[in-house]
Amino acid sequence: MEPRRASALARLRLWERGALIALALLFIAFGVLVEIRSVFLTRRMGDFGCYARGAWAVRTGADLYDVTCDNDWHYNYPPLLAILMAPLADPRHGADAAGMTPYAVSVALWYLFSLACLFLAVHALARALEQRSPDPGVRDQPAGCRRWWALRLYPVLICVAPVGQTLMRGQVNTLVLALLCGLLAGVIRGANFRAGLCLAGAACIKVYPIFLCVYPLWTRNRRCLAGCLAGLFIGLIVVPVAAFGPAQTVAVYEKYVTVLLGPALTGDGDDTRTEELLSVNATWSQAFEVVIHKTMYRDRLTRPLEIPRWLKLAHLAVGAGLTLLVLLVARRAAHRATGVVFTFGSLFLLMILLCPICHLHYFTFCVPLLMALLAQRWEGKSTLGSGTGLTVLFALFFVANGLPQFDELAVLRDVGTAMYSGLLLMAAALLQAWRAPVAAPAISVKDSARLTGIGSVLHLASPPKVRRFDPANIKPTDPAEFPTECHQCHPWA
Repeated sequence: MEPRRASALARLRLWERGALIALALLFIAFGVLVEIRSVFLTRRMGDFGCYARGAWAVRTGADLYDVTCDNDWHYNYPPLLAILMAPLADPRHGADAAGMTPYAVSVALWYLFSLACLFLAVHALARALEQRSPDPGVRDQPAGCRRWWALRLYPVLICVAPVGQTLMRGQVNTLVLALLCGLLAGVIRGANFRAGLCLAGAACIKVYPIFLCVYPLWTRNRRCLAGCLAGLFIGLIVVPVAAFGPAQTVAVYEKYVTVLLGPALTGDGDDTRTEELLSVNATWSQAFEVVIHKTMYRDRLTRPLEIPRWLKLAHLAVGAGLTLLVLLVARRAAHRATGVVFTFGSLFLLMILLCPICHLHYFTFCVPLLMALLAQRWEGKSTLGSGTGLTVLFALFFVANGLPQFDELAVLRDVGTAMYSGLLLMAAALLQAWRAPVAAPAISVKDSARLTGIGSVLHLASPPKVRRFDPANIKPTDPAEFPTECHQCHPWA
């Protein structure tokens, strides 16, 4: 059995090192392609121009939500991102470019920054899962062994289609992913105030992560909520006021609500973003209501542009039901690091599916779920096999997110293959969280008694208090609970 143990804990083999080098070269070649598409074609491709033009508006005092990039697309984010990106400002044609970073340099810097955020995200979360694993073989594994690399690379490779689209378009998703992984790592380690700051950072860049506050509210994690409030105050008020002044900050937010938040939530008001972003046919949205609407009306030319009211209500009802399901499962899973990721990661998925505009590249946020499924699978194992079930699930997710990228298969975007594959992934994660042992060191006896029996229904509106995640309370798993062939992995066997 020793060879099996060595297969997971051994250093990378020669061909694996070669594959790692090839992957690094592939990222470099992909960056060259991104540079060519973004800068040197007759029309600039990607979304980075929106951020850079918004940064120019911040530097010159132009209207942040009126300026457009060379593709006539608007900046559609809270002001913090544009303020932070001021060094990469891109002036519009005819404007003074003195002191501005050349656009080609800005694109290259943004690509490198996005890659750094991606690697930071997977490493931070993987490290937290390893440090809080109930398997001492995982906690004590050497850095750079095969399992160490696999936990960081496999989720990205499975999720390569949305991650690749994020990098190609110059989107901000890898930065948000890094903040969300920081949120997870903080909750797992008990650094809840820092976790709240990461949550606030994500919400200050893209508004919809504010939905994730339901988790600390449900678990009564006051330090996380305090960190989130502090971060929101700094990112949404202090920094904009320092950049614009109080009166201009109020005017900026009023304009943001008028042109985007109001129309996105109510469907009424300003229509400057309708054809660009908010219309049913404007994007490849994978939101519940959009997928169902496009499935009902397959012909794009005759499809109603307004989603019926009953479907909007059904969209909210499905979202509320699934959110409640995730939170109920979270009660059983809060004592395990993988359980925290299963439930919080499921909320990441619901966060994007409930957003009216759910782009295909938003499924980059499924990386934590993929990582947690692999981490739990490899606990107590000396090999890196994923098993038939997970292999099939990962293959379906890979294909369902990859094929819609081709214009020849646009019908797959309309019927929501990416959405359904994400829901399958969430179902697998919640099933693993539910099947985890209930003997939770992080939940008191008094609270665990609440979770049993029919009377637990009375406590739905008053969830139990969950103690801070403490690795000292984790006891080594009894070897008898592992398959016989895995006993060799454990020093106490």
